Amino acid sequence: MNISDYFTKVKNLTNVLASIGAPIDDEDLVAMTLNGLGKYYSQFRTSIIIRKTFPDFEDLITLLISEKMRIVGISSNGGSKENVFYSNTNRSRSRSGKPHFEVDT
Repeated sequence: MNISDYFTKVKNLTNVLASIGAPIDDEDLVAMTLNGLGKYYSQFRTSIIIRKTFPDFEDLITLLISEKMRIVGISSNGGSKENVFYSNTNRSRSRSGKPHFEVDT
């Protein structure tokens, strides 16, 4: 299920519950939406949960779309977490004393 379909499903369930007299407040809606995200969103979910205040549902949608674009961008570049980061495995210092980093490809 893509992220747009997921939002539609969550919003439809919210509307159904509201129509039978069991509305969900925004904070619970955000929490339930986060809990339903897949494994690729675990870091994103953690970053939202540790905030002092939850974003409202509309802001969460915007944040999730941005996160999805980031994830797709990494995938479309042929990159994975292993070859996108700066490696310090064979880190050495240059003559200036500053660390020298190599990019894993």
